[in-house]
Amino acid sequence: MSSESSSSRGAGLISSRLKYRCGAVAVVRMEKSGDNAGMKFFGCPNWPVGDCGFFQLVNVSNGGDAELRFKLFEKDTSIAEKEIEFEFMKEKLKVVEKKLDMKTEELNDTKMELSHTIIELMKATRNEKNFSLALFVSWIFFAMFLVYLKA
Repeated sequence: MSSESSSSRGAGLISSRLKYRCGAVAVVRMEKSGDNAGMKFFGCPNWPVGDCGFFQLVNVSNGGDAELRFKLFEKDTSIAEKEIEFEFMKEKLKVVEKKLDMKTEELNDTKMELSHTIIELMKATRNEKNFSLALFVSWIFFAMFLVYLKA
């Protein structure tokens, strides 16, 4: 492998130290999925069309890559927990909304019963007044009848 000057390419960073068997300059790529997600490696820049088969893991000093992968794992776990909590809260909200709907319906029924009770009370009060007036008038006629009998 020979040394080359560094430049950039759309596929990733180009190493200043590696050159592949096919003559291409080394490109650093990162695994995006699977068990090795987040790991960096050198691969042929012509992949997948003209892949010469060269593959080499990037040597990460002081374990920084492992630490970053662990932090990523922690963040993913935290996100998953929050998503589960969010779904739980959505289900809880549905139960509360259903109870609210039932209580609203119950309140409307109670309001309707109260309206009917008020109407019946008003009718009863009117009937009581009419009865009291009829009783008063009958007492007046009775008193006049007694006065007429005595005279």
